[in-house]
Amino acid sequence: MEQTITPPLEWVQTICDQFTEITGWPLRFTPAKPGERKSLEAELCQSEKYCWYESIEDGNRCLGYLYLSLPEETANDHLFVTAIKFAELVGSLVSRIETMSSSLETKNKEVSTLVDVGLSVTKQEALQDSLQKLLEAALQLTGFRAAGFFLLNSESNQLSLRVQYCLTAFEIPFHRRKLSESPPDLEAFAKEGMIINRQDTPELAHWLPQGCLTGICVSVQSDSGPFGTLWAFDRRARHLNERDIHVLKSIGAQVSTILERAVLIKESQNQLRLKKELKVISESFPAEFAEESTQDREFQIAVQSISHHEVGGDLCEFISLGPHVTCFALGDASGDSIPAAVVMASVRGALRTLTEGPIEQAKDTRFVIGRINTALYHTSLPHQFMSMMYGVIDTQNRTFTYTNAGHPAPFWVHKGKITSLTSHGMLLGVTESNEYDYSVIPICTNDIVVGFSDGISEAMSSERKMFRSDGIMNVLKNHTEDTAEEVMLGIWTKLQKHLEGGNDGDDRTLMVLKFARCTEQ
Repeated sequence: MEQTITPPLEWVQTICDQFTEITGWPLRFTPAKPGERKSLEAELCQSEKYCWYESIEDGNRCLGYLYLSLPEETANDHLFVTAIKFAELVGSLVSRIETMSSSLETKNKEVSTLVDVGLSVTKQEALQDSLQKLLEAALQLTGFRAAGFFLLNSESNQLSLRVQYCLTAFEIPFHRRKLSESPPDLEAFAKEGMIINRQDTPELAHWLPQGCLTGICVSVQSDSGPFGTLWAFDRRARHLNERDIHVLKSIGAQVSTILERAVLIKESQNQLRLKKELKVISESFPAEFAEESTQDREFQIAVQSISHHEVGGDLCEFISLGPHVTCFALGDASGDSIPAAVVMASVRGALRTLTEGPIEQAKDTRFVIGRINTALYHTSLPHQFMSMMYGVIDTQNRTFTYTNAGHPAPFWVHKGKITSLTSHGMLLGVTESNEYDYSVIPICTNDIVVGFSDGISEAMSSERKMFRSDGIMNVLKNHTEDTAEEVMLGIWTKLQKHLEGGNDGDDRTLMVLKFARCTEQ
């Protein structure tokens, strides 16, 4: 018999030579080429030259045969039983070594493939390409012939085929399916995986592509929730083991990783876009009041306003209506951040529109507040509203007219005495039409009006105490002779000291008016 020794098994022939030298019984090994196993085994069985043979396996296939020939010297015949037992031991050891070597080679190949895939999909490649590589790796590691990934839409609870390998989308049945109507996918989410065999489970065979006898489905999910299911198909009838499921679960974990990364990248892009847009919006609503040229105005203004977020709902607006007449609005929209800013912007726009009309109309504080209330009621959601004080300063007639719609009552310092101004009605936007009143107070030189949002009065210290209106009054008592800027800074400094280590979770606006001619800068 012609012997052909393949390089990976040369060490077996060396063992055979050593066995022959020690025992005197010729031990040989012949590899089994594909398709030659039956003929080789038949020759070993029928020929009288061979007194024993045994196949060498690696756990998956037959590698060849070990066989004993009769010794040339009859003196060794008495070792027949010993030689056979020794040969059986050698054959068993060789098969075990080859099985371990094959297993190690397979594991190394799997690890190498997974590492290569992991390195490739972590690069900034298109999502579709990354998923394609993962499906290709799944087939390499498991021996399946085709694969597909179904993405789960959590809102519609529907699975959609997003990427496939070695099959077209139309060859895979139900490429759009409701999760609740797909038993294999539901089973995959509930357990390690779902195996479908066309012969063993004919009731599920319609979930397999035409011509495929075996299919397996595993879930793809992460700590943040399910992403979908991974399917693999084969035209052969296969009996799958835990390794196949483990490999597909590993590939599924890689799929969830790149999907999470894609979601994070998308979220990061959205956050960057939102941040840019908020910056543009915030520039339209400056945090600090920008004074116009006021050298001939007979009152001083000092405003400090901060938003807890990029944009907020506090409003402080001054508009000149004509010589000696200026109106202003001080308000606070419900909520915070963008929702509050939208409400505030609506009110600001309505205010600008109304004050550009006839001056007598703009000077009617009840009319302006009433119109803004109706506009806000029709343009905002039921839970959105705004407190607001609208006032008109007439330095020629020395009057201050105002209507307060649910805003914290400002303080009025008149001839050294501190009092609270009146409130005239409920918040803006709560009901379609409200009856608002107004008040008119005389203004004298050195009179002061201090307005603020509830972010000032309700500012919480580390000891859970609010700043309240007392905090403002305590400062006012000692600053009645100061400029508007000095009064504002005195109150703000006191507020910041109160807040040390405390809560800073609200928009805050502080406005100080002093009826005294502005000094030249």
